[in-house]
Amino acid sequence: MYSKQPNSKASTQLAHVKIGIDKGTLRLQFSSKISKQFYNKKQFYKGLGRSDTPDNRQWAEGIARRIQEDIDYQNGANFDPSLAKYLDIKPVLATVTQLPTAKPLPKLGELWEEFANWKLSTGDIEQTTYKNVYLRTYTNLLKAYRDKPLNSETVNEMTKNFLAKQKNRTNIKSLLGILSEMCQRAINQKLLTEDYFAEVKDTYKTPKKSKQLSEVEDYKSYTLEERDLIIEHMRSHKRNTVSHMADLVEFLFLTGCRHGEAFALKWKNIDFDRGWIIFKESYDSSTKITKGTKTDVDRLFKMQGMNRLINLLKRLYGDGKESSDLVFKSHTGKQVNTSILDASWRESSYVKNGKTYRYPGTVTELDNEGKLQYLKPYSTRHTFISIQANNGADLKLLADSCGNSVDVIIEYYLDTNRNATLKDI
Repeated sequence: MYSKQPNSKASTQLAHVKIGIDKGTLRLQFSSKISKQFYNKKQFYKGLGRSDTPDNRQWAEGIARRIQEDIDYQNGANFDPSLAKYLDIKPVLATVTQLPTAKPLPKLGELWEEFANWKLSTGDIEQTTYKNVYLRTYTNLLKAYRDKPLNSETVNEMTKNFLAKQKNRTNIKSLLGILSEMCQRAINQKLLTEDYFAEVKDTYKTPKKSKQLSEVEDYKSYTLEERDLIIEHMRSHKRNTVSHMADLVEFLFLTGCRHGEAFALKWKNIDFDRGWIIFKESYDSSTKITKGTKTDVDRLFKMQGMNRLINLLKRLYGDGKESSDLVFKSHTGKQVNTSILDASWRESSYVKNGKTYRYPGTVTELDNEGKLQYLKPYSTRHTFISIQANNGADLKLLADSCGNSVDVIIEYYLDTNRNATLKDI
């Protein structure tokens, strides 16, 4: 760090604003009076996103002087609390070559598109993450600001809008961190002078769930009896498109694998002699891309002693299949995807000649009949892990087989004996 002042938290002192340092980065620090008057805070800080060097300090002190002048004029009549009019000032160095008019600030959309493509090209994100998350979820959140210059005014508007949202808060929290990373890259490219999201990414909060609520909302599972009821009801269903999915659903319930792993599974990945399945690929239904597993690890699933699963696969194998054939296909012979599975699980509909046709899926029908509670299709995985974990399965083996961790299984899937007491030792 450049600065050698005895007090590393502050340096140049003005009446109401001073230049301070936080973890080697310059920031503006306002007096208690100004913090309360304009920001309703006891102490307001604004990070400048630049390290403490002589040139950056000169730039920061220029900003502080302009702010002080506006604060002094008629009790702050000219002061801009958003700080946009001050932070858009470019660093002016002592060389003549630095004096020409600075280029306009880049638009948020331009920076975002370049950054997302760069993340993809470096392999930092997968193609599926790029398409599903960056180009859809995040880009949709940024849609209203893509044509605006990236400055304090734009970021303040975004932040106000994000804080008012009650949905997508987890995605927004992640996006703010990524936008901060984008700013850091733009600073290195000399396109920006400040990380506008450095502060808000740390202060933006998402609602937290208790362990009990997480278990209820996110990790619901079926009992053995409910599981078998779903499989049998699907297998005997009058609609062929539904009954055809019974084998896939049974496999999902009996292995706990992720759905994309079952969609991509081929016969060459199953060894009946050794008694195992190797999950090494996953099919993403939205992008139609087959890639590695979620953890990028080829996962061994041991079938020894699991007679129901072995018999299911042997029946499907019949007199033999090509090693490159998919184990599960739709009733028309195509690759199974999330939409096809969902249509057999829950209510689906389509419009023809202006009329809407609705088809309740297996689990929706059973829920309507009061035989069980509707849970999402991914409950197949939660059901398998919960049943295994609570019936004495080796947790390390279970975690390895499902591509999970022992800690996660203990935290979310293993029932707690609420009557247990400590031993008298």
